[in-house]
Amino acid sequence: MSEFECSSSDLLEFIELAKKLSGNNLISKKEIVKNKIAHFARNKNIDNMQTLCNKFNFDRALRQELLNLITINETYFMRELNQLNSAIQYANTLSIGGGNVKILCAPCSSGEEVYSLGILAKSIGMDRYRLKITGIDINSNMIQKCKDGIYNERSVKNLKASQKELYFKKIEPDYQIRQELMPMIEFKTINIFDDSLFALGQFDIILSRNMMIYFDESYRVLTIERFAKILKPYGRIYFGSADLVPYCDLYSKIVDLSGTYYEKV
Repeated sequence: MSEFECSSSDLLEFIELAKKLSGNNLISKKEIVKNKIAHFARNKNIDNMQTLCNKFNFDRALRQELLNLITINETYFMRELNQLNSAIQYANTLSIGGGNVKILCAPCSSGEEVYSLGILAKSIGMDRYRLKITGIDINSNMIQKCKDGIYNERSVKNLKASQKELYFKKIEPDYQIRQELMPMIEFKTINIFDDSLFALGQFDIILSRNMMIYFDESYRVLTIERFAKILKPYGRIYFGSADLVPYCDLYSKIVDLSGTYYEKV
């Protein structure tokens, strides 16, 4: 097959399309993106970027494959543990009051955050039937990994030996989460900029950590506005320590010993 044709303007067009769909600003990684895309296109017998962009717009299956290719997934169990503990302690307080608690992890990547919350909830004796955790991600491959619940040694590096023994089955050389010990958990392939987000209902707590570092200011504002629509009044949202959170009068910023979270007003 001939060399993949991709002019600078074609590449920028693709990067803009990807940004509109996912929020990811890939301009600083354009050469890496170009190489990834060229390899992908050759495997699909597509010989130029214009054809690829057209297919990206209209072919849902191909679009999902490309989004899987360009999205970044890097996480592990108990990452930024103070925030996780804060979220679960708040969830437990709400459940003691007699209610069922819903937590959203967006994005959930490969599931470590969701299962970390499940482990922490179990460890403090929270009623597993009063807690539901939903994990969503734009990357369908990651959602399948979440459902499989199988993790390598690096993913569980922050867990104690007793936690690994209790909450996982050892499947050499990996670890598989014991789903029967977890609260109610579901995973879905959802783009936060798609209105399918609103079909998930209302949540008491949202964790969206280290996603907005890939967004520009306009998409960061759009992100927190969309989350506000599915967060209950006085609900909490936790962002990552590296996220740049724009000002928004929909939230009050709270700083305590556990770190920082935002409360819907």
